[in-house]
Amino acid sequence: MKTAWLEKIDESLVKSFYEQQTEAEQNEGFESKLSFGTAGIRSTFGLGPGRLNAFTVRKVALGLAQYLNSKYDEAKVIIHFDTRFLSKSFSREMASVLANNGITAILSNDYKSTPELSFAVRHLNAEAGVMITASHNPKNYNGIKIYNQEGGQLLPEASDILSSYINSIDAPLAIEKGDFEKFVEQQKIQYISEEVTASYKNEVKALVDKIDEKDAKVVLTSLHGTSLPLLSEILTELNYHNFVIEEAQSTPDGNFPTVAVANPEDEAVFHLGKKLADETDAQLVIATDPDADRLGIVERYGKQQFRYFNGNEIGLLLMKLRFQELAENTKPKYIVKSIVTSELAERLALSLNVEVHNVLTGFKFISDLLEQKQHQSQQQLLLAFEESHGYLAKSISRDKDAIQMVPLLIKYKNLLTKNGLTFKDTIEDIYKNIGDFKDRTLAPTFEGEQGVQKIANIMSQFRNKEIFSICGMEVLSIEDYETGEVRNIKNNSTDALTLPKTNLIRFIFNEGFIALRPSGTEPKIKLYFSLNVENIDAITSQFEKDYIQNIN
Repeated sequence: MKTAWLEKIDESLVKSFYEQQTEAEQNEGFESKLSFGTAGIRSTFGLGPGRLNAFTVRKVALGLAQYLNSKYDEAKVIIHFDTRFLSKSFSREMASVLANNGITAILSNDYKSTPELSFAVRHLNAEAGVMITASHNPKNYNGIKIYNQEGGQLLPEASDILSSYINSIDAPLAIEKGDFEKFVEQQKIQYISEEVTASYKNEVKALVDKIDEKDAKVVLTSLHGTSLPLLSEILTELNYHNFVIEEAQSTPDGNFPTVAVANPEDEAVFHLGKKLADETDAQLVIATDPDADRLGIVERYGKQQFRYFNGNEIGLLLMKLRFQELAENTKPKYIVKSIVTSELAERLALSLNVEVHNVLTGFKFISDLLEQKQHQSQQQLLLAFEESHGYLAKSISRDKDAIQMVPLLIKYKNLLTKNGLTFKDTIEDIYKNIGDFKDRTLAPTFEGEQGVQKIANIMSQFRNKEIFSICGMEVLSIEDYETGEVRNIKNNSTDALTLPKTNLIRFIFNEGFIALRPSGTEPKIKLYFSLNVENIDAITSQFEKDYIQNIN
């Protein structure tokens, strides 16, 4: 098998990456197969069926074409790509294979963001969308996310069906893709109109309406990704000019030269933004990840005086400030959030008389609920969000949308500044009046087959043991989303959970909750802590020691 792949190395698009790998790394690509999971495909570059290359991309494209042809007489697919290595080349591979199998591919000619892809699918009434991105993963990763006709990522049932088509293709080297330029001439591959971008910008501007005060200066950085120049164009058209761009960090570059990982969940990525804020006397730094679905913020109070806000805190700020903005809107309001989002979000919503809809982790479930509620005009969406720095205020897109949220945050920052207040004042007021919950998310990594087994063993220990207390906190109930049951510890009763089944366990205490789930895209186990305790770091350390590190 290896020989056949090596014979086509020049066509693989990954020759330079393969030649820089160790022999062990090269061999890993031939020892496994990429599987299409609930979040699509995400992997490193290399030769073989277990790595991303032209042939594994064609395999996904052919599987998608077969899936769509089984459902529709004629289908069109929107394809966007980010600034990562090979993203544009992979998008052309996808388009060629789709066109060769009777699907009309509508392709972006330059990099675009994930929310733009989600919007375009809905705006152009396409049957599916493809986003070439690995979001906030390290630079040696890329991936393929598939979207349904509602603009959300595929739900589990549809994802399983698509996976079966992809997995049944056992000869990726033999997939024919046809001639790209001929397909363009024949209109089987088309380039997306600028009208789509203009329509998206108009929707974002309608959400924000206007930025009344211009006193707060903001630093923007795209972390070498896709949010600029689109964001600066929207802000300028909203007549807000009091921003500066961290130029070195906003140059599109798949090498991500100024950061270790281009992820706004990591405070370290703000080092250049903070420096520029000090130099320009800016009060806020906003960063977006490479495909502009996530955002992060740091607020500045003086020379080298900053506060970083985690994903839960940004969600709480947006909840409260958007609620205040919509005060004259008399419609009942609701939020949609994942079950691992801060306990404080639920309690803040209760204090505001806002309805809460909890969904499983993954924005596709938020998207699905928004689709169900889109015709319920008697209700007003306040905010949809996840703790992992993903937010949506207006369902013009059906995925996390940093492009629409950044102008909104700037609007709120200016209104607070006008009144002598800050985001820090706002979050501290929430903690004072609602509860001082502390949130942490840990993601220990366990590589290879041994890692897969260890993660399975970590999860099984909680299912095969009687657990009445964790880190000195009494367990009130245990929600096991794999079995679909919640068990009340006090009276030993069991009830059914209403959400779909998934490999996630949540422990409920008077102090809040701890949740665990294996990552769907990386060799990690995600640990979520949302607790009203004095020393959250002591509890997370003890939990890791007792339940993670000591498990073989």
